[in-house]
Amino acid sequence: MDWINNAGALAGSISAIIALIAALLFKPLKRMRAARRQDHDAAAEFRRTVLAKLDAINDDVADLQYERLSQAHDFYVGRGWCPTSKKNQLCQMYKSYTAKGRNHLSKYYEQEILALAEEPQERSEST
Repeated sequence: MDWINNAGALAGSISAIIALIAALLFKPLKRMRAARRQDHDAAAEFRRTVLAKLDAINDDVADLQYERLSQAHDFYVGRGWCPTSKKNQLCQMYKSYTAKGRNHLSKYYEQEILALAEEPQERSEST
């Protein structure tokens, strides 16, 4: 009978030791998981913030591109001619502008600029 009491006491001690070890191991693991989850949530929030700011910058750039296309249209159409190099630059800007999902009146502007002469017409001298 004595051995049963000793075995019971030993089992109780072992159970207490295992519970203590488990508590010592699982609490840090639980804290690590919580910290990892918090880091993940913070990184996700940071990504959302950055993407929102990039969207705003993208919109601002598109607005500036539209304004530049409009100014170029007014200038070159008023002048009556546009060099080939400027036509190429404006076409590239138009492609970038439409890639941002924009396409207001600038298609019309692009077509009108492309139709312009590439050099000024010679002025006839009147006497």
